[in-house]
Amino acid sequence: MLSSERLNMICNLIDGGLNSANAAEALFLIGFEKMDAEELATFKLWNEYMPLAKEYPYTEEQRNLHILWECLDKTPYAMNCEFAIPLRQAVAKKLFKKCGEGFVANENCKFNFANRIEIGDNVSWNSGCYIDAKGGVKMGDFAMLTENVTIFTHTHSEHDHMQRTYSGVEIGDYAKVYTAATVLPGVHIGKGAVVATGAIVTKDVEEFTLVAGIPAKPLRKRNFEGENLEETNQFMMGNREFQKYEK
Repeated sequence: MLSSERLNMICNLIDGGLNSANAAEALFLIGFEKMDAEELATFKLWNEYMPLAKEYPYTEEQRNLHILWECLDKTPYAMNCEFAIPLRQAVAKKLFKKCGEGFVANENCKFNFANRIEIGDNVSWNSGCYIDAKGGVKMGDFAMLTENVTIFTHTHSEHDHMQRTYSGVEIGDYAKVYTAATVLPGVHIGKGAVVATGAIVTKDVEEFTLVAGIPAKPLRKRNFEGENLEETNQFMMGNREFQKYEK
């Protein structure tokens, strides 16, 4: 079977509603042994044991979509962009609280409360990103995370680990967060801002400002001499594959 045929079959299952029977079939199509639907229905994910699970519970469909996302990265199909990127787009469209057009995610991007993630059009995540979405994460159009970026939206009391504080993170349109940077709870990264490699962002970042260091501090304004942000060509792939663009 061609990968394109396999992809279409899985996307049809997703469109039809990923109940446990459909999820078992989808997992079989990416190389896992045929799982009993009743057994799959008993699976519990990490976030379903977290304190917020009662406030933001997964439906059966959301759980199965999350399982499919994670399982894809444990197969050779995860390396085939023609298969994996459209499949991740299809999953995100139904799993996230909001997902715009042209979403590109590379391998091994992980998250917990997917139903608290909101992203605009042409958002991109490179490999190894971790999104702690307990407090909510929003990303604007063309916002970009490069390799191994980590976003946190909760903290723990030093006295009592079960005492937690939640505060959402927002990343504005055309903002970029570079490799191995960490964004801490409550931070708002402004439109067009840039976070340098390895930075730890503890405070809000103003629009079109580049920050770097631990903790991150403003260094200068972003280098941009154009009039329209489209000139930044903030696409993940070389020829804008998998993303939407109209002048």
